[in-house]
Amino acid sequence: PGAVICRKEILENIEPEEVGGGMVENVYVERYEVKTNFPDREEAGTPNIPGAIGLATAIDVLDRIGMEEIFDDEGELVLSALEKIQKIPGVIIYGELDYKICPRAASISFNIKGMDHGLTAAILNDYHNIAVRNECFCAHPYVKEMILDDLLEATETVDEENFENAFKLKSGMVRASFGLYNTLSDIDALEQALIDITQNTELYTAQYHVDESDNYRHNTFNLALKNHFSVADFIDNYVNG
Repeated sequence: PGAVICRKEILENIEPEEVGGGMVENVYVERYEVKTNFPDREEAGTPNIPGAIGLATAIDVLDRIGMEEIFDDEGELVLSALEKIQKIPGVIIYGELDYKICPRAASISFNIKGMDHGLTAAILNDYHNIAVRNECFCAHPYVKEMILDDLLEATETVDEENFENAFKLKSGMVRASFGLYNTLSDIDALEQALIDITQNTELYTAQYHVDESDNYRHNTFNLALKNHFSVADFIDNYVNG
């Protein structure tokens, strides 16, 4: 524990002391690009202590339920999702679709043709109350290799000036993951959400803009998390009883 106090321009002109998760912007087969923002750039692999405690608790719960039962339940969910989602025009699923040929964990990575992964994730969250992960899932070279053909097609008409930014926005997937807390009704909800998005792409696209961090933000809806939960306020209340 501790703190480093120095001029920002000094840190900007030296290589990070450590490399690892959290300080990298892009990863390629033979090189990587570090983030420009602080303190992320200098906090490589910072241990997630609360996460470790939560993980131990989760493992205990899973052990009590039984992994075979969990595997069977999640298998039913992912089979249902594969069957439904692959029938939706405009949705691209990555990986083998035949579960018998190549069983997969309870997650499906996909994109909507013509729509950036970040926008798809934002719409699912804002309009359909469905939480997904998007971008490269800490596997940048592998993901970019899997989507290479789609990526080249999507950027084919982009001019040279805007190519780098467009390539970055389109380099990734959307991943829906299923667990103990999900039911078949959740699969139905995801299916209907994707159908809605693919049928109303122009309407949804017009509701968003890309911010300075290359994230999609809704034009009018802005959730101020600090109005709902503040770590500082929680600690103050805890300390002061």
